[in-house]
This record gives sequence, structure tokens and C-alpha cells, in this order.
Amino acid sequence: MPIFSFKALNPDNTVSQGSLNAESREEVASILTKKSLTPLSIQELSENNHSKKSLPEVEKMNLCRYLGTMLKSGLAISESIEVLLEESEHPLTKKVLSDLSYSLNHGQSLSAVFARYPNSFDNFFVTIIRSGEISGTLAESFYQLEEKIAAEHSLKQTITGTLMYPAVVCVAMLGMGVLMLFFILPQIGKVFLNMHVPLNSVTVTLFNTAMYAGKNKVVLLPSLFIALIGLGIFFNTRLGKQLLMHLISPVPAIRNLVKQMDIARFCRTFSTLLSTGVPITEALEIALDSMSYTGFRRLSKDIIDQVTTGKTLSIAFKNTKIFPPLLTQMILSGEKSGTLDTSLKDLGMFYEEEVTVSIKKATQILEPLIMLVVGIGVGAMVLAVIGPVYSIIGSLQAGQH
Repeated sequence: MPIFSFKALNPDNTVSQGSLNAESREEVASILTKKSLTPLSIQELSENNHSKKSLPEVEKMNLCRYLGTMLKSGLAISESIEVLLEESEHPLTKKVLSDLSYSLNHGQSLSAVFARYPNSFDNFFVTIIRSGEISGTLAESFYQLEEKIAAEHSLKQTITGTLMYPAVVCVAMLGMGVLMLFFILPQIGKVFLNMHVPLNSVTVTLFNTAMYAGKNKVVLLPSLFIALIGLGIFFNTRLGKQLLMHLISPVPAIRNLVKQMDIARFCRTFSTLLSTGVPITEALEIALDSMSYTGFRRLSKDIIDQVTTGKTLSIAFKNTKIFPPLLTQMILSGEKSGTLDTSLKDLGMFYEEEVTVSIKKATQILEPLIMLVVGIGVGAMVLAVIGPVYSIIGSLQAGQH
């Protein structure tokens, strides 16, 4: 549905502006007139400006928190959305809220509107909202969504903060390498190669490569920059993430960390879905789909098939022989006590703490390794430059004798 930006004159002669979802400019003008506003300008915005963008997690948390709070206080959903629409500043948030306001007035459901923005609101989000609409517990659904999004955001922030130092060191190494290769070594290599000093093959190769890079830096440097940006964009796509996971998962430490993150995400997602009354097979399918480790994803269909044919959830997970025994035991305990959602929520919190501890331990090991690699790289470059100097000194001393 098109979105229109508008400027309108208020009854007190002040100008207000905003955006609305409507079928046409005429409909926007009619809506504004009913609100005692005089339209000044109405312009259709391109749908592509918003459809492919993703709403930041902080915006989603705020959206869920405010809607949950206003619904809890007894405010109607349409009034709650109108209040938020006036206060929001993020363009995509305003687009979503405007779409919600228009669609609700035309008899559509909240979940149907959220489903139009798959890059911002995934299947889990839409399912929780749909469940809240059916059961009449929409406020609780928004609170649960906020809690889950906040937990995942906190975990990501912890991981990002912990990996910041190694990332800065790696970027600094890359910058020094580019500086040496394109600007410093070409000048040194030109001097030594013109002196016809006896050099080993490694040094000759290094100098020739650096001189070639220095001569063509106008082409090579932008190409390198574009290639790095392209790789960053590619690895941020679903296919790129799957490829990256396939490449790094053979490393034991990384594989264990990915498994822990997957299990934490699965437990939180499954627990939230069950607590809102989503059928177990649908909840299981959505929760398993949230996993990124290929070993887990490969067994998703088999687990769902076993549960569909009447096996208990604990037996289905145990038969895969890939999930940790702790998960199987907690599921079995939850099934017996009738508190599966609570058991999984507690287990999810446990694994989130495990991920944080594992990241910190890995960083403590990674930091000295990075420094060792930096030292080896710098040492190799220094030897490549100092070697010819010693050869020249040796030649001069031999000539004096």
C-alpha cells in the first residue's frame, strides 16, 4: 500500500507534517480534512525506501514496550498507535505505525500488517502477535516480545563489546599492511633492486610485488576497498551467513560457541511461543528455524516428524544424538511437571551466560595470539628490509679489504 508524506495547516495556522498509508492522494486529503487539517502538499513516497530496510532492535523494543504499556493501561490499540505515530521519529517506525493505523481502520489484523515487513518482523514476531490477538492477551504478547528482543540485543552487545579489541587490532594490522605494501616497501625496493645487491628470492619477490602494487595503487586500492565492502555486504545476507557458518564451523571452539548461541536462541523462542498458546508443532518449527548451525538445522524436519507422529519432545531430541543431554533432561523435566515453557526459559538464560563466559575466555586466548601474529609479520618485514642492508655493508667491507 502506498505511503504519502504530507504538510497540512492546523486550525491555529501552524504547519504539521507526517505520513499516511492510503490508496490515493485524494484519500489522504479526505483523512486530513476529517481531522480539521488543511492539506498544503501531498507526495507519494517510494515503497522501496522502506520495504527492504530493517528496523533496529532498539526501535522494536521501544515499539513493543510502549504498545504493551498503553494496552495494559486500558487504551485502545488504535489510540495507542496514534499516540506513538505522533511521538516516533524513525522513518521506518512511522511507516509501520501509519500502515497499522490505516489497516486497523479497514478491518485488518495487526499480525497481517507486521507480516508485510519480513526484514523487520520475522515469523516468530508475527506468530506471537497473532496468538495475542486470538487469545485477547495482546499486551502480554508485546511484553514477551520486548523481553526476548532485549535479551538477544544484550547478548549481541556483550559479544560485540568483547570482540572490539581484537577487531581494532586486526583493522590496524590491515591498515599497516596496506601502508607498507603500497607506499613504503615500493620506495625501499626500488633502491635495493637498482643497486644490484645479492638478495634472497623471498626479498626479491616481496619488493617486486610491492613495486607493482605501488605503480598500480590508483586501481588496486579502490578495488581492495570495494572488495572488502562487497564481502561485508555479502556476509550480511542469509546466503553469506550460511557460507560463513559452513567455513568456520569446523573449528571446535567456534562450533561449540555457535551451538551454545543456537540453543539459547531456541530455548527463548520456543519458551515464548509456548507461553502464548502457540501449538507445539508450529512453535517447534519456528524455534528450530531460528538456529544457524547446519547440524541442528539438518535434523529439524526429523524432530518435527517424530513429534507429529506422537513421540514426546524429549525422546525426539534424544534420538538425534546431537543436542546436549542438559537440553533433553530439561525438556523431559518440563514435560513431566507441565512447566516446559519455564524450564526452557531458565535453560535459555543459562546458555546465554555460557556464551558470554565462552566469548571472554576465547578473547583472552585470542589477544596474545594476535600480538604474536603481529610480531611475526613485523619481524618478517624487518628481516626482508634489513637483509639487503647487511648485504650492502658486507659488500662494502669486502671492497675495503
